[in-house]
Amino acid sequence: MIFSTLQFLITTLLAVVCTRAISLSEGDIPVLALMIPALWILPQGGLAGLMLLGAMTIYGLTLSIQPIALSIGVLVLFPLLMVVFSRRSSWGVLLTAGLIVFTLQVGIMVTQQAGKLGGSAWLTIVQTLAVFIMWWSARQWRPSEKHRWWSLLLLLPLWLADLPYAVLVALSITGILASMEALAKIKNSMRWGKLLCWTLPTVGFAVLVVSPNIEVPNSVFVVWMCLLGTAWMTDYILRSNDEQTEL
Repeated sequence: MIFSTLQFLITTLLAVVCTRAISLSEGDIPVLALMIPALWILPQGGLAGLMLLGAMTIYGLTLSIQPIALSIGVLVLFPLLMVVFSRRSSWGVLLTAGLIVFTLQVGIMVTQQAGKLGGSAWLTIVQTLAVFIMWWSARQWRPSEKHRWWSLLLLLPLWLADLPYAVLVALSITGILASMEALAKIKNSMRWGKLLCWTLPTVGFAVLVVSPNIEVPNSVFVVWMCLLGTAWMTDYILRSNDEQTEL
């Protein structure tokens, strides 16, 4: 229990470091920094690993163009997807949540088209699809002892290019994956995995909110709160229905 708690705290701290590095770099993170963790985990992923690599590459290409708060905020879809695709869910829950996500994302895109929010509406769609693919890939992921350690050598050109924030991002994400893999091998791994799915996107966005050098647009904050609230309320309702059924 102590080891699991320590791993959880380390993973959360790494999420804070990763988000802070992205914010300090103002989103100017080379795609290679996101490819390194995906390459590191690729051997046990198969098709899922390749799709994760592709999704993280595409997501990385959008970081310097989209507002940082929007890029980090879209990761809140992870807990929502976990809830609506759980065994307790149904088609009604899936369609309702999908309609909410669609409406909120369209609102963001309309705001971008009106020039009241930076970035591109098309890239918002791309980021959303990339998060969906990353979530699906993570769902197929199984812990393994096989890793492409040579991929960490790719940190060297980032360091030589004087990109310390990119190195921090790559190391942080790799560390998060390693910690999650360690937690997946212990007892009650499902509980820790679900807790991380809720915690990491929330902590990451919270870091941006309290960062003095980052201004989180009101529209992005409202959409993020609505998505998180939708995920929480959906999970609460499904759990309540389960308890009533058991009674």
